[in-house]
Amino acid sequence: MLDFSRSIIESRLLFDYPFLLKRDDLIHPYCNGNKARKFAALLQNQYHQNIWLSYGGNQSNAMASLAYLAHIKGATFHYVMPKATFAPKGNLAFALKCGMRAHTLPVGSSVEHLKSYAHSLLTPKTLFIPQGGDVQMAYYGMRALACELKQSIEKQGRGSGVIIFYTSGSGVGVVALKKALDLLYPQASLVALNCAKADLCALFDSHNVSAPIILESPFIFAKPKIAIWDMQSYLKSHNVRCDIIYDSVGFYMLRQHLHAFKGYKLVFIHSGGLMGNLSQLPRYAHILNPAHKRSQKV
Repeated sequence: MLDFSRSIIESRLLFDYPFLLKRDDLIHPYCNGNKARKFAALLQNQYHQNIWLSYGGNQSNAMASLAYLAHIKGATFHYVMPKATFAPKGNLAFALKCGMRAHTLPVGSSVEHLKSYAHSLLTPKTLFIPQGGDVQMAYYGMRALACELKQSIEKQGRGSGVIIFYTSGSGVGVVALKKALDLLYPQASLVALNCAKADLCALFDSHNVSAPIILESPFIFAKPKIAIWDMQSYLKSHNVRCDIIYDSVGFYMLRQHLHAFKGYKLVFIHSGGLMGNLSQLPRYAHILNPAHKRSQKV
C-alpha cells in the first residue's frame, strides 16, 4: 500500500542556494510522486467500480500507477494507447505485468482519437479516468499534501515567505494543490513548472482557482536535450535522483529563474516517476554520442 508518511522533507544545497525537498518519490517504489497524490482517492471506498478505464501514452507514469492501484484494489484496468512500435518495456511492461488490459488504436495517436476510443468502451459499471486524472479526484491527495507541507515547514519556524515548486504535465495536480493551499496554507506561494501556460491558465479558470506563477518549459515535451541530461547529472551528483521528463526539466527552469526567488524559503516537491527513465535512457544514449552532442543546440 502507499505510505505517505515516508514523504519526509530534506534540506539540500543546490545552485549554491538552500532548498527543502519534499520526498514524494519515497511514497512507494511503483506508485509515487504526483501520481500517488492524484490517484490516492481511488483506494477509498467512494470509488466502488471494479472496472477502470483511461487513455494516454504507452510510457505514461499515470498508466503504470493506475495499473498498480487497480491490481492492489482488485479492479480490472483497461487502457487505450497508441500502437506500440517496440516490445513492452519500462512503464508499459510494468503495467501489463500488473494485469492492465491494453487497447491500441489501429492508426493515429492524437489525444482526441484516444479519448474517443476510450469513450466507446464505457459501460455503466466503468470508472472513467481522464488522461492525467481529474481535479476533483486529485483534491483528496493534494489536500493531504498541503497539510503535510504546512506542518513540516512551520516546524522549521517558517510559516510565511515560502515558495513551493511543483512540476506539471496535464495540470490536474497543480490545480488541485493550488486549491488546497489556498484553503489550508495561503501564506505559501506556488510556482508551476514545465507546462503549457495557456492550457494551464484555462484549466485554472475552469475550476475557479486563481492561477499561480507559471514558468513554461523551453523544451518540446519528452524530447531529449543535452541540457536536461546535464541537469539530471548535476542533481545526481548532489544526491537528488530525478526523472528526465519532469523534475530534471523543472530544476533547469528553476535555476534559470532562481534570481527572482532569492530571499525566500524554497520548497521543491519531488514528483517521483523514476521508472519512466527506463524508456528514456536509450533515447539519450543516441544524443550523447559525441558527434551528435557537438551539433546539438539547446
